[in-house]
Amino acid sequence: MALATRLSPRDPNAGAWHDFAAEAELGLGHFDAAIDEANKAIDAGYRVFLPYTMLTVAYALDGKLDQAKAALSEARRLNPKLRVKSMRERYPDFPWMAEGLRKAGLPEE
Repeated sequence: MALATRLSPRDPNAGAWHDFAAEAELGLGHFDAAIDEANKAIDAGYRVFLPYTMLTVAYALDGKLDQAKAALSEARRLNPKLRVKSMRERYPDFPWMAEGLRKAGLPEE
């Protein structure tokens, strides 16, 4: 990721790459790094529900429920149909995703 950013600092897809990095950091249990990458995605203009979902999960799994609920609120504003079920379908191999979303209060269906 660092090399890609250095070689193409104005890459219009940088936000999506940071979102992918946030997912990877979450999978490794690196909550602070996941939060950092999700915020970089948002700061790069990737203002879709996904980086806010990554923030929600990272904060929730790290026990920061107030921040998780705030991030979830923005994710749901951007995607009102967001549910645990839909994220389980999108990320079937990431059980931690559903766990974090449930902790933050996202409805199952």
